[in-house]
Amino acid sequence: MEWLLYLGILTFFLWPFIQLWSIQAIPLIESDMHQKASIALENLMEEALASPFMESQPSSQFAPISGDNPNLEGKVEIMPHPDIPGLTLVRATVRWGILFLKKNLMIEAAITRTRS
Repeated sequence: MEWLLYLGILTFFLWPFIQLWSIQAIPLIESDMHQKASIALENLMEEALASPFMESQPSSQFAPISGDNPNLEGKVEIMPHPDIPGLTLVRATVRWGILFLKKNLMIEAAITRTRS
């Protein structure tokens, strides 16, 4: 029973490193895909924040991201903050992968506009 406790504690602390190793070791997933997805995510968020009248735009569905990798899909969600009036939440999401190996990256921003 004591060995199981030691194994559980050891696994808890080593699990993130095992996951990082497995991402790079599995040949089905390109190791530079995370970097491409993060760049695409930043670009999606910048485009969403640069557009005028963000509150009036509907949330988009997942669509392929143009670029060198056709496997990336992105979506932008724009919604009012549930608790604070006058605050808008912008969420950009990028996903890639196949069936059970799908990965998601997400970034959120809270924006307020002053009205004069």
